[in-house]
Amino acid sequence: MDDKHRAALDRALTEGRLVRLHRAIPRADRLDGFVLGSGPVWTLLAACTDHRLDGWTAVRTADLRKVRDQGGPETLTVRHLRRRGLWPVRPPGADLPLDDVPALLDAAGAEYGLLAVHAERQAPDAFRLGAVAALRPASLRLHEVDPEACWHRAPTKIRYEDVTRVDLGSHYARVLREFAGPLPRHA
Repeated sequence: MDDKHRAALDRALTEGRLVRLHRAIPRADRLDGFVLGSGPVWTLLAACTDHRLDGWTAVRTADLRKVRDQGGPETLTVRHLRRRGLWPVRPPGADLPLDDVPALLDAAGAEYGLLAVHAERQAPDAFRLGAVAALRPASLRLHEVDPEACWHRAPTKIRYEDVTRVDLGSHYARVLREFAGPLPRHA
């Protein structure tokens, strides 16, 4: 990220400005929201779509290429959130380390139960949603839940180096967690 975009990221963080993040991953989503923190490994965003907050998204800081300022307190989004008592945006309930992949996954998984883990360089249009089953030296084991809220039989291995984005606390994940029930015992 060049100095201009680093300054825009810092300004968004200190002033609570709405931004759109562009990343250097081909076909990766552009992400809108409010920057809540930026560390050497992760940048944390309060995800915002259609004037609504929907959980938080952590993206690899190294993947950020462009930070577009979408406006400050005068924007319709901020005015809408303020009217509903949702402004200023709040950080996640857990203190999320932004300097380490396993530490972020561990803290987010403990607080929110289900995480959407993206490996966008391999599959830009897909993610795996599940509960952290184990954190190994080079990979995590994610016990996935399908779109019908049924647990997969065995955890999926995902290498830390492949993880480009982690979503937590989204409406979709909360609904699946509610209906999935506890992890199966044989897991």
